[in-house]
Amino acid sequence: MTALRRASLLVVLAHPDDEIFHAGMLMHLSQRGVRVTLACATNGDAGKSHPSVGTVDDLGALRAEELKLSCKRLGIDPPVLLGFHDSARGDRQRHDDARALANVDMREVEARIREVIEAVTPHVLLTFDPHGGYYHPDHLAVHRATTAAFFSSGAMGATAPERLFYGTMLCEVFRGLAERTRGRGITDGLDANVFAMAPAMIAVSFDAASFVQRKFRALAAHRSAFGVTEDMVSSPPSGVREMLDGFRPVFEREVFVLGGTRIATSQWPLRDFFDGIASADFEPAEFGGVSC
Repeated sequence: MTALRRASLLVVLAHPDDEIFHAGMLMHLSQRGVRVTLACATNGDAGKSHPSVGTVDDLGALRAEELKLSCKRLGIDPPVLLGFHDSARGDRQRHDDARALANVDMREVEARIREVIEAVTPHVLLTFDPHGGYYHPDHLAVHRATTAAFFSSGAMGATAPERLFYGTMLCEVFRGLAERTRGRGITDGLDANVFAMAPAMIAVSFDAASFVQRKFRALAAHRSAFGVTEDMVSSPPSGVREMLDGFRPVFEREVFVLGGTRIATSQWPLRDFFDGIASADFEPAEFGGVSC
């Protein structure tokens, strides 16, 4: 008989604030007793501080504290910071920084992630899709290293993670976001057919509508990135309301594709991340599927 242990999810991301897009699932699972651990590869020090926070002497330290606050608001464990440098992107990419994540040997990043896997023994891993959402070099590095760590963790035997998921976006949602943020968004110039997923690819689809307001509170924890406070979430001024309304369609449904598995998949789509994982002490729930 398979020994039960507390259901455990390890989420591996690149920067503070990456967690907000799939935060509904994280909150839902945490509320149901799952141990949810977030490993963040960098502290986001290459970002631009929002003017509303004034002069910031150490942006990385501030963003790390903001991530801790976000995790607290989501009801998950404090984050594990992997300690690599933020690479930035485009014209600002730090090609000369040897510790910028995109420049680090991926075997080192993989080994660091595997250390976290050994510490928290997750049943499930979650990270970026193969295009890193919008082709950010740090997202691509985390995708590659986490995928490699999932497969190389097979040496752990019975405590190796059983499934690997990639957080993604449906094509129609991606197109809508691109249209709403045209000329000022991270999706500019990106083809939805390349950077998003068709419904038939979705392994788990989660209706996060009831969590959207709490996701906005997590977003407000990252004030240096968005310039939004918790009070603004409750009573948003016009500019903030426009931004939150733009995020809402992306926040209301969270979708995930299957990147790897060590166990058979008896149905499609899956009911949840832990569907069929015999060693996880977790009661399955119907999340609602995506029509193919």
